Amino acid sequence: MDALLPSTRAPTAEERLLATWAGARDGLWDWNLASGEVRYSPRWKEILGYAQDEVPDRAEEWFRRVHPHDLAALKRGLSALMAGKGELLELELRMIHRTGSWRWVLCRGAHLAGCELLGGSLTDVTALKLAENRLLVEASHDRLTGLPNESLFLDRLALALVRSSRRPAQSIAVLFLDLDRFHTVNDSLGVEAGDELLVEIARRLTELQRMGDTLARLGADKFALLLDGVRGAEEAVAFAQEIGRTLKRPLRLAGHEVFAQGSIGIALARTAADRPEELLRDAITAMHRAKRDGSTVCEVFDPEMNQQAKERLKLEADLHHALERRELVLHYQPIVALETGELSAFEALVRWQHPERGLVRPDLFIPIAEETGLILPLGSWVLEEACRTMRGLHRRFPHSDHVAVAVNLSGRQFEDGELMASVTHALEQSQLAPERLELEMTESVVMARTRENAERLHVLRDLGIRLLIDDFGTGYSSLSSLQSFPLDSLKIDRTFVSRMEFEAEKREIVRTIVSLARTLEMEVVAEGIETPEQLAMLRELGCEYGQGFFFSSAVDSTAIADWMDRPPRWT
Repeated sequence: MDALLPSTRAPTAEERLLATWAGARDGLWDWNLASGEVRYSPRWKEILGYAQDEVPDRAEEWFRRVHPHDLAALKRGLSALMAGKGELLELELRMIHRTGSWRWVLCRGAHLAGCELLGGSLTDVTALKLAENRLLVEASHDRLTGLPNESLFLDRLALALVRSSRRPAQSIAVLFLDLDRFHTVNDSLGVEAGDELLVEIARRLTELQRMGDTLARLGADKFALLLDGVRGAEEAVAFAQEIGRTLKRPLRLAGHEVFAQGSIGIALARTAADRPEELLRDAITAMHRAKRDGSTVCEVFDPEMNQQAKERLKLEADLHHALERRELVLHYQPIVALETGELSAFEALVRWQHPERGLVRPDLFIPIAEETGLILPLGSWVLEEACRTMRGLHRRFPHSDHVAVAVNLSGRQFEDGELMASVTHALEQSQLAPERLELEMTESVVMARTRENAERLHVLRDLGIRLLIDDFGTGYSSLSSLQSFPLDSLKIDRTFVSRMEFEAEKREIVRTIVSLARTLEMEVVAEGIETPEQLAMLRELGCEYGQGFFFSSAVDSTAIADWMDRPPRWT
């Protein structure tokens, strides 16, 4: 019976060590400094893909599996322990697995007090390290395109500026690209189509990217490119022009052919002491100049632009007071019935009579009003003033009470929840007949949100107001969308009319728009008529109405009162 009872012999130190090794999740090791013997637990070897008898207990077996970049740090740490200069070793390093892949491990070690023995553990932290790397990548890259974000871009720009001090013959250039009318694609074709467009743009820009350059996405439709090593502004401009040509290649989104375009600002580093944030800001400033100018794909920053930006801020501040100080006035451009040459309507155009600057052009202050939200009170004033003026002229000259007034609505006005109340108030206050008010909206505004906009247009139409699409031919309209809108007229953009004498393509576009309008039972207004030849062509095509310098520029209310009294006839 006694032979069947469990042994009561105390385990040896070796047996206790083996039991500890067998139950440990980490790989364990010990190093006898007196004999130089190193032993590795089965788990230590298993972490690297080996069985117990496949790795000899020698220090060289450890060292030869460590990544060359990490080996020196490991040896320094172990040497410090051996010399009693460190109480604890804790080091992340890479070791090669049997499969040939690198594994990240956390190596810990200590010198056992009172004896010549080092001991420690090895923990596989590969999964944790990969997760950390993913987080770092996500924190520094754009999720949609995979490109670096603004933070990483500025870091790389800072390093490039430091390197540039060693290359006096070459400079650093930052290109900032802002896509034009991206929101039109996003709103009319959907967010998925917008994302698809951004991914395609990122792919095309990546194809142009040179070795050592950095391409980043800094916002919804904004990209930045660091050119690390250019010989001057000419090389940077040539690169920007190549980007412009690349963007113009058509692509299909949600069954539609779309042509992307953008404005590019270029800033060149002047010294290695330039700050990355300031260089990027200068490129953005130049981009805004290119966008406002519209005649070129890119602009190179110069210090004068900073002064102009400050002046623009001053103009913005003055615009806040322009309404209350009664500095805004309306001018009116006649719209003529082309078949008879008779006056049909006036388009109301706002002007700003600045007390110091004189007459400020609309292209300078309307974009500021759009960006700041001032377009809403400004637009309400224009609507009320145009209706009041036209109703006053109808009372004075009853024989001309058929003449209407056309008022432009911006995108922000059209989407404003108070639009109906504003229009109704203007009509009630002025007592203008609703059918003598025409509201013009650009094609991109109308097509932004098809269903909601169709409902809004029907409400306006039910008031008796005439509705027109302005600048037609420059947006993303589809025939099915146009059919769902209660529109009265299409206004052909002046860019087509101004070149129809010389370019057959432009004449054909005008012909197509007139034909489309007939199909949809709409009238056509041609903008930008400047010559008798253009007028003759439009009459031949059957275009009903027109406006432009051939008839008259925009004039003040005194001049149009004379026309209402003695209506002119243009032949």
